[in-house]
Amino acid sequence: DDHESLIHRSKSFSDDAIPAGNGIAARALLRAGYLLGETRWLDAAERTLRAGWLAINRFPHGHMSLLEALDEWLTPPEIVIVRGPDAEARKWQSELGKLYAPHRLTFAIPSGLEGLDAALADKKAGDVTRAYVCRGSTCSAPIESLADFVRTAAARVSG
Repeated sequence: DDHESLIHRSKSFSDDAIPAGNGIAARALLRAGYLLGETRWLDAAERTLRAGWLAINRFPHGHMSLLEALDEWLTPPEIVIVRGPDAEARKWQSELGKLYAPHRLTFAIPSGLEGLDAALADKKAGDVTRAYVCRGSTCSAPIESLADFVRTAAARVSG
């Protein structure tokens, strides 16, 4: 405590050579909130977007990180959780990554990983690699075939 107290702590929303911390934080909060179903984090991201709204309206070109977060807030991503042996789960993630789907986040989580949040722990691998496709708090039945997984994902993109 041998420093002076701050008169003003700035809250920058505009991007410079690097994206604004508030934009990055809002997007990280949104993604974590969607993945784990944690409404506190979604609410915090929304408050950040509302706080920066005037700045976004005045000069949108200077606030791309906030605009990217706003896009994810307005169009929540499809979340795909792949559970299975590490190499196999990553293979599924890689195959899905070949399809253009800007509003999809894919997470490969090894089956042996412990201490997961309840929202992830209930998506078990079983004896085979499985993918769970989630929108909001609703997830599909597990998909256990890589070919079926890619085919249904491609249909959702083109559909």
